[in-house]
Amino acid sequence: MNAPTRSLATLFILALAATAQAGPNPEQATFAPDLEVVDIPTAAVAYARMFGLNARMFRGGGIVAKGQASFNNSLQIGVGFKANNVIGSGKVLFDDQPEQVVAALVRLRIINLPGPRLQLAVGYDGMGYDVTRKHGLYGVATKEIGLGGLIFRAHGGAGAVRFRSFNTRNDLNLFAGISAALSEEFRLGFEYDDMLRDDGIGKGYVNAGVAYAWDMGLRLELDCKGLFRGIGPTGYNRLLKILYTF
Repeated sequence: MNAPTRSLATLFILALAATAQAGPNPEQATFAPDLEVVDIPTAAVAYARMFGLNARMFRGGGIVAKGQASFNNSLQIGVGFKANNVIGSGKVLFDDQPEQVVAALVRLRIINLPGPRLQLAVGYDGMGYDVTRKHGLYGVATKEIGLGGLIFRAHGGAGAVRFRSFNTRNDLNLFAGISAALSEEFRLGFEYDDMLRDDGIGKGYVNAGVAYAWDMGLRLELDCKGLFRGIGPTGYNRLLKILYTF
């Protein structure tokens, strides 16, 4: 059994131990379902028996589609699919590596502390696209902060991008971010993703996003990724996301 398979098996066993939380409970009122402003993982898990679908359109006509289901208050599992040059002319293209066409998505919340409004989660996200590397097997913490009439959520964690021949300087994805709910409709996000990219601290991607919700289910998000890098193949670019939760 290889390392990714062992890791996913461990997550599944832990998820079985969490099934006693299968129904909604008062602790969930602390955090609403994750609205995914920009791309880093958070510790938020959708409510029990909820489904989420989203599609993002990125540079060059590519599309990433993700579908996820929440089985209880702690576990959500899904799959991601990516195709390049979907919008435009010519052939639709797919990456050479199978995992960069279809990838597993798993998130298991292992700690939920309503008092300090803190959550911890582990998960796996094997989908990368454009200049965004996958987050791999990751751990992440989310802390809710109230400031005046605004609610902020701070996120931070790290993921192992590659398992075989793992090298900390090249294969560790560090990330951190913060999001703010301005109202029931508007949400802003700001993040620093892949801090150790290209074998050096400070070479990651600063991203920002704004999301608008017509209701709790349907949301539209515009992301600006790679801010301060200028315009070019590895620089600043814009993404559009459509998200639906039911």
